Amino acid sequence: MPADHDLQKHSRHIQRRTILILILLFLLCVNTAGLFAGSLFYNEFCVSNTRTGQERFHPLKIELERGQRSLHWQEVSIQSRFGYMLQGTYIPNPIPTDKTIVFLHGITGSRLVGLWYADLYLNEGYNVLIYDSRAHGESGGSAATWGYYEKHDLAQWIDWLLLRHSGGTIGVHGVSMGAATALSHAELNEATKRVSFYIADSAYSDLEDLLAQQIQFTIKTDPFWVDLLLRYSSAAAYLQAGFLYSEVSPVRSVGTVTTPILYLHGEADRLVPVSMCTQLYTATKGYREIHTFPGIGHGMAIFESREEYRRSIHRFINNALARQPMPAT
Repeated sequence: MPADHDLQKHSRHIQRRTILILILLFLLCVNTAGLFAGSLFYNEFCVSNTRTGQERFHPLKIELERGQRSLHWQEVSIQSRFGYMLQGTYIPNPIPTDKTIVFLHGITGSRLVGLWYADLYLNEGYNVLIYDSRAHGESGGSAATWGYYEKHDLAQWIDWLLLRHSGGTIGVHGVSMGAATALSHAELNEATKRVSFYIADSAYSDLEDLLAQQIQFTIKTDPFWVDLLLRYSSAAAYLQAGFLYSEVSPVRSVGTVTTPILYLHGEADRLVPVSMCTQLYTATKGYREIHTFPGIGHGMAIFESREEYRRSIHRFINNALARQPMPAT
């Protein structure tokens, strides 16, 4: 009967709508849970721990204060274009020079780390600029972005240096996240060549690849779940800080870079595998050198093989500067 047919049709319509609503509710619950887990991972990775463990740098803090009192080390502040203050220290060479090294620390570090490296350059006639990366030390910023915004902050420090030493030689030395930041900045530098060379110690080649490897190593789960967590965490990073993990890929950046780069890496690095260093070296378009240290872990070559570390750096700098075109006469 027509009434029965209409009733059945209406019943099927109700069933379809109910199923659709249930599916949407399920997807909403899944995505809410995913974003919650991703947000927790993002906060742990980019926000919560960037300023922890600073007490381990206390001896360096004393050295910094001594330099400020008696060695004419200068405190410097600049306003990031992203709305926070960046704090740094400029260490002039006792013999006036227009050659300067900018040092970039890694995650959870601060400019104090640069004091472990400063003598490598002061003894060779360079000034040294050290600064706290965003969300680290005394600098502002709500989160570390692993090179995404940091490369632009570095560009502003280069602006500051060139106002002080117009036409001077500038090199950048970064460790871990600082090294990845330096390599990301090198792509920006192609148009202007304001930086003459880069030294990248323990750099990761791609942020997503690094995170996937570390998650897999830590919890040993199926790659599908690792990828899913990273997708939600990257979405959380975009919602909270305006960047995606996929946008931090130094290996893509160096494919266009012709400024000389030295890659340094410990062969026993369990945080950033030495294979990433090889990947970066292979991908680099311009002049590059690579030096790896057998049996040495992440960022430890400066301590465990300091003389070899120093020699590799200064040999590279001499080679890099010798390749620069002579100024027109």
